[in-house]
Amino acid sequence: MDERVDGEERLAWQLGLLLQTARARSGISQAQLAERAGLPKQQVSRFEQGRRAVTSTLVDRLFGELGLRVRVEVEAAGAGLGAEIEKVRADLAVRQNMLFANLRLLNARHQPRFGHLLDGEGAALLQGVPVAARRIDLLVAEAEVDALAEWITSVGLRRYDERWGELGWSDPDPRLPGPLRWGNGLVEVAVRLVGELPPPVLVTIPGFGAGEEHRAAVRALPEVEADFPAVARVLRRLRTGR
Repeated sequence: MDERVDGEERLAWQLGLLLQTARARSGISQAQLAERAGLPKQQVSRFEQGRRAVTSTLVDRLFGELGLRVRVEVEAAGAGLGAEIEKVRADLAVRQNMLFANLRLLNARHQPRFGHLLDGEGAALLQGVPVAARRIDLLVAEAEVDALAEWITSVGLRRYDERWGELGWSDPDPRLPGPLRWGNGLVEVAVRLVGELPPPVLVTIPGFGAGEEHRAAVRALPEVEADFPAVARVLRRLRTGR
């Protein structure tokens, strides 16, 4: 992913979380905030989910209706990353178990009948890297695309609409043109198709129940680091402090 785009997505997610927190503290609903700002409720919802393009006008408008303003401060490069790393590290086991809970949520409706590996930030998280995995990335062989299409339809995932920056209602079939990214409002899934799956790394994570364990096949960390800038930044910070 382009680092500029990755940074824009992170900024949108952070501002959305700030707005959601501030709105909840004010005791008003999304619908009430939307009415005050003269915007559709769906637009406020997209902003809070980090799925809305951020503009200074929209930021001022939404936070202004809560009696707040967003202030930009300069800090040492990487200071925010360091805080996020420590936050994830503090509840690493919880986040790992939440990832497995999201997988169970998807697979409870229809077990995938195709070979795949967990990829991206989720794969790094399960290998002990303190990175905030906000979606499930899967690596799937191109020969398995028919089974992937069946699973996506059976689970009821909706395809991400790049034009609107949200889940849309177009045909979710991965064999059709469009982003290989889906969700259901609770869990987001992104897929990368490859000619052949690389050798898996098998990880086992303790659950919270007595004797409970979770197992998964993930992509090797060096390969994940090479393809996902967010994982590379965290690992670089852990190795060098910069």
